Amino acid sequence: MRLFKSKQGLRRSQFAKEIRGADLEKVLLVPIDVSKVLQKAMIINYYGEVLEPSFSFMVNKTGMNLLIRNIEKAKDSCQAERVFVGIEATGHHYEDIVRILTDKGYSVHIINPASTHEERKQHLTYTKTDDIDLYLIAEVLIGNKATNAKLANGDYKRLQQLTRARRSEINKRSSIKQEIRTIHDQIWREYQGFSQLEDGKVKTKHIFSDFWGKGSLYLLTHFPHASQILDLGEFGLRQLSKEHNLKIRKTTIEKILFAAGESVSKPIEDLSSELFILKQKLKDYEWLTRNIEAYELEIERIFIKTEGLLLLTVPGIGLVTAAEIYCEMGDLSHYTKASQIIKKAGTNPTIKQSGQGDGFYGRISKQGNANLRRAVYNAGKSLCAHNTALKPFYTRLKEKGKKTKKIYIAMGNKFIKIAFSMLKNHSPFQYEDQDYSYEKEVMKKLTLPLTA
Repeated sequence: MRLFKSKQGLRRSQFAKEIRGADLEKVLLVPIDVSKVLQKAMIINYYGEVLEPSFSFMVNKTGMNLLIRNIEKAKDSCQAERVFVGIEATGHHYEDIVRILTDKGYSVHIINPASTHEERKQHLTYTKTDDIDLYLIAEVLIGNKATNAKLANGDYKRLQQLTRARRSEINKRSSIKQEIRTIHDQIWREYQGFSQLEDGKVKTKHIFSDFWGKGSLYLLTHFPHASQILDLGEFGLRQLSKEHNLKIRKTTIEKILFAAGESVSKPIEDLSSELFILKQKLKDYEWLTRNIEAYELEIERIFIKTEGLLLLTVPGIGLVTAAEIYCEMGDLSHYTKASQIIKKAGTNPTIKQSGQGDGFYGRISKQGNANLRRAVYNAGKSLCAHNTALKPFYTRLKEKGKKTKKIYIAMGNKFIKIAFSMLKNHSPFQYEDQDYSYEKEVMKKLTLPLTA
């Protein structure tokens, strides 16, 4: 059983390391198929002989006692020296089983369901039953395609939960934004932008540079119809801007009055249902925004106590992106090279090569942690725009004709290498520039004091 540590990392070589030198006649395998309610397991030896046929158990004290009792019974019957548990990572339902068995001293190995699926294809097994799944899990374990059972814990786990929950709220808000645009388009379509013919070409002009800015949202909430804007007039809009600190510029006032004057919207009395829906959606948007801010504050409170704070010394990397990358990478002791983390993210390019040719790089593999992959992409996008130290890298790829999204991925992978080195060596970002100070770079990204 060969070890490809440079590619798979320490996590993927754990089973081979533990089984080395063992008497295979005295090795037990315990594959576990996980679901939300009822779990199934069987106990076999290394050569596939069944010692305990498949049985069901639940994740409670009675069920876990049954599982452990059956394992110990089989262990005693064949005087087994080593027991390996293989369990599919199904949602979050497997985590309690892993935790309990690990605490009991068993060697537990987590298996990606995709590995089981590939094993099924290799065996030409198109029938899917629980017993077949258990055998496939055992095959994957023997094939050294599992990881060890060190689940994220402590600050890693807390940050994972918070950043993923925040991302869920971001997605909800994005959906609400689209609904707000759609419903307000039925009330006053020109508010989101109006078109004019200039030099024989149609040009679209936007009233607000930021549709979701303070001034725009205030008018959407209190004066969503063109007739209401016309009733206010220039003087009224100026007064509103001063009273509520909306900072609406003169050019913006001119554009909004022009758009209101050109509007062909229905009379406001015919839009009662649309106005009501808009009002409710804006409340949802406001609530989600406050919720996201609360998540970000809690993320910051935990993150500033971790070594991940070093990532904030990189210009262009914000608090949430740094926290996402730090917690999704996890414990770096599992890895020897940054390329192993890139593979975990699934942002490693696939290589197509055959015969004597050098081959070529294809698309990214997308086989790995989707949350880490998203964070890597976002980090690369931000660095391309805001990090002058890495600007030459961006320029070089641009001059080679690389597409924008590919450059973002390449920049994100470069950041993973930088982050890996920084965290391994406990050192901040190195940038020889008289205007750069890593202390100032960190402080401008925080809202809480570092002692909080």
